[in-house]
Amino acid sequence: MLKKIVSLLVATCMMFSLVACGNESAKDAPVPAETENVEDNAPVEEDGTSEEDEVPAEDTDEGVTEDNEAGTERLWDPADFVSDKDSSEWQIALVPQYGPASWWVRGNEGTLKFVEDTGINAFEASPAVQDVASQIQTVEDLIAQGVDAICICPIDPAAMETVFEDALSQGIVVITHEGNGIAKNVLYDIEAFVNEDFGAKMGELVDESLGGEGTCATMVGQLTKASHMAWVEGTVNYLNANCPNIKLLNDEWPNGTSDDTYEGAYNTAKELLTKYPEITCFRTSSSLEPTGVAKAIEELGVEEQVSIIGVGTPNDLRELVKSGTVSYICTWDPAAACYAMETLAVKVLSGEEVTDGVNLGIEGWDEMHFYDDEQLVLTGSGWLIIDESNVDEYDF
Repeated sequence: MLKKIVSLLVATCMMFSLVACGNESAKDAPVPAETENVEDNAPVEEDGTSEEDEVPAEDTDEGVTEDNEAGTERLWDPADFVSDKDSSEWQIALVPQYGPASWWVRGNEGTLKFVEDTGINAFEASPAVQDVASQIQTVEDLIAQGVDAICICPIDPAAMETVFEDALSQGIVVITHEGNGIAKNVLYDIEAFVNEDFGAKMGELVDESLGGEGTCATMVGQLTKASHMAWVEGTVNYLNANCPNIKLLNDEWPNGTSDDTYEGAYNTAKELLTKYPEITCFRTSSSLEPTGVAKAIEELGVEEQVSIIGVGTPNDLRELVKSGTVSYICTWDPAAACYAMETLAVKVLSGEEVTDGVNLGIEGWDEMHFYDDEQLVLTGSGWLIIDESNVDEYDF
């Protein structure tokens, strides 16, 4: 059943595209460029996820997905969003998925560094809870406040289209991170890497962890998360092409979802391990999943048999890495992503041309390349691979 859902999602993702945004301080409110055969994106319904009492890390989608960029058309011209204000008057809002989660606590450090380095007024505006409706409300409030730029990591890019269009129509710059080629009403989407490449790298790490032989179960936060699905697909493609003795559980992917929660990951992992004791590896996608999967592994007493390779933060997973339960953390620095978005917003507001190779001022994001012909998506080289040998070198 999951394979059928995946097929439908992949086909759907290929239909979506990505585009551009605006600044309220522009002399005339911009309008979208006329395009032929551009269909409206119907918002994708998503239940959303409420915050836990203690959230170990915010789930994140990162990277650009190859299939999602096919047919992307630019709707908004960045040149229409040059500000006529002095930079001391600019207000740049950073909208995370959920600010109190440790991932975005680290992200906000990037915003604070940006303010320190530039003197420009940038600030975090977090949704009250981690769900799409709350994030939309946050953006609506920022539009009403008349901010100059909104930099956002959308929970569901397609569901944000209407509110992004509202912001752009009022001259507000909109830049996404983890937009995955779905949102059309943006000026730019920036990603640390190409999703399929990141997924393939995790496939290599699965191979290394298992010594070339075993059974791998895959997990995503939600089936609607394009990045998670692309990461798993990249892993699956790598394993199928290079690792004949590593089996995918039931020859399908993904094998379960966590609903982007620790409890969801724990319940799914425990159910899979009980039903399929041959599992020797979990390839997780949400940064909330490794701790939940680890709890299931420990409760069932299979620490010596089952390893975890997935996305997470070193501070949350340090002890699990040192114990060997988590073999590899695959991640990027959310502080760098926030800093890069805000730097790009300044370039748009100041009228600086954004060209291939643009430097967004922070390591891993200092040579960004356009991924698509319409020059909407910029990708960098910002992934980090963390294991027992270097986990103490990172503090986020």
